[in-house]
Amino acid sequence: MTMPWAQLAVREALVLPLLLIGVAAGGGFRSGVTDGAWRFLPPTPMALVLGVLLVGVLVRTGVLAPWTLVGPHRHGLANANGAMLLATLLLASSQVFTALSPESGLLQVLASVFFLLLLVNTLAAQPTRARAMQSLGVVLLSAFVLKYVILDALYAPEGSLARKVVTTLLEGVSLGALGYTSHGAATAYVAFLVVLLYLFALVLLPGDDDDRVGPVLRTGRDGRLGEPALPRGEPALPRAEPARPRGEPSLPGETSLPALTGARASGAPAARPHPADH
Repeated sequence: MTMPWAQLAVREALVLPLLLIGVAAGGGFRSGVTDGAWRFLPPTPMALVLGVLLVGVLVRTGVLAPWTLVGPHRHGLANANGAMLLATLLLASSQVFTALSPESGLLQVLASVFFLLLLVNTLAAQPTRARAMQSLGVVLLSAFVLKYVILDALYAPEGSLARKVVTTLLEGVSLGALGYTSHGAATAYVAFLVVLLYLFALVLLPGDDDDRVGPVLRTGRDGRLGEPALPRGEPALPRAEPARPRGEPSLPGETSLPALTGARASGAPAARPHPADH
């Protein structure tokens, strides 16, 4: 069922921008452990690269259909609003990685490489829309647990003696290159809210109706170039075999077709036998 135009306009011009702006602002939020001071971090260049790759994954898997937001079929104001929404989505995607990656040290490098390889692999695999959303949700929530539950617990200033021994051993093995800094409790709550709002915004994005990939990519997967893609679940029609010329040797078990010779092969009518010849 098609959504009414008024609801589409409200979702595109009001709901989605507010959600994505909240994600972009909350992704850079940090609170101190001891003094509770607030500060906001901008996206790093690596976070911007990861954000671009994530938007590419959303387009390739059909979660986002950018041609419904910007195109010649829309008026100037609608195109400006669609372009602003895409730019906000890029910034929010970058800030999600800012929220889930360590700020410095070897752990930041490892997290960036992990996200980079994961996004490149997803682009190559081209999963369905549902699988891409499930995989993204699992990855983001797992990264949240790793950073704000495990690492913050290990590097907490008021940690137990066993935790301090573990962190000392880790720093000794890495020659002090980990460089992780724990955060205040408010940072974890805001980051969790950021992940949930971002996933909810992805659900509201205008995606492909086929629930798989975009029309151009769907043509390459489900059909041949220049042929329409079949609906999902419908069996493909059998191809018609090319006609075999007369006189060509037949396959085993088949009867060969008689060859046309002489006037019949050239298209001229065959001569009738004369009664005197009998």
